[in-house]
Amino acid sequence: MPTAKCVAKTLARFLVSVLTLNALDAAAAPGEGAVAWRFPRFVAVKCGERECGTMVISRYHYFRDGDPTPAYERNGAIIRGRFRPAAGSAVEFRYLQVLTHFKGEDFRWIRDPSVPLPVRYVDPPPFGTRQLQSNAPGGFRVADHEFDALPWFDEDDFPTYVDQPRAFLASARRHGAVSMQFETWLVCVIGSQPGPDPNSVSDDRYEVAALLGWKWGFDVAYRDTGLAGADELEEFAYSLEPLQFVTTLSEDFKAGLEAVLGDKVTDRFHIRLGDSARCVDRER
Repeated sequence: MPTAKCVAKTLARFLVSVLTLNALDAAAAPGEGAVAWRFPRFVAVKCGERECGTMVISRYHYFRDGDPTPAYERNGAIIRGRFRPAAGSAVEFRYLQVLTHFKGEDFRWIRDPSVPLPVRYVDPPPFGTRQLQSNAPGGFRVADHEFDALPWFDEDDFPTYVDQPRAFLASARRHGAVSMQFETWLVCVIGSQPGPDPNSVSDDRYEVAALLGWKWGFDVAYRDTGLAGADELEEFAYSLEPLQFVTTLSEDFKAGLEAVLGDKVTDRFHIRLGDSARCVDRER
């Protein structure tokens, strides 16, 4: 039978191991495949070999509008965070986000809504989107949401990072499923050169260094139960992707940076990827 002293030692070792794991989980630099479910999450960010701040993801969870009828209900996710730069830093940081997998018809590019958006593209697309919205009479209407022509997701809200993508269940019913998968990166801006045409982004040039990324998203699938009558909420299966910190750009992200939007009217960003050590060089 273990003595009280042995029990105390075992308990002490257990507590130390728990505290150590929690400390590493909260403050260590992320490795590939690090999956996070507990929040807030604190991740150290480096510019080259130099510490340049901490990225905090404070919330990430399932979201629904709350409409009792599937025809007008929307499901999605909400994610919130903030970058805390090192004191005295003059580096320009931004968020660069790509929708790495998009299956749905809830919105299209505002400059050419005649064709669907690509499977992957910089989010949001330049100038804005045309989106479906439910209206009071019980139908849908089309509304334009205008954005600037810059590639940054934050649109002057930096250092705050907030996104709340949603999709109508009706869209999942029509297409069998809706999928929105995102890859977001904290970047430093090494260079930016606007072109002469304010109505196009294809003549603008950007160079950024990717510092820290996170993958996230959701899927909504429709499963016909075979019952007669209107659809029920139980016929829609929602799944939230785990939040995953990454330190290597995915091929889908790179492809999204180069995506061409539109058909009758076309446009695309030109974003070059540089070395993170140049974030520090630019500061001097």
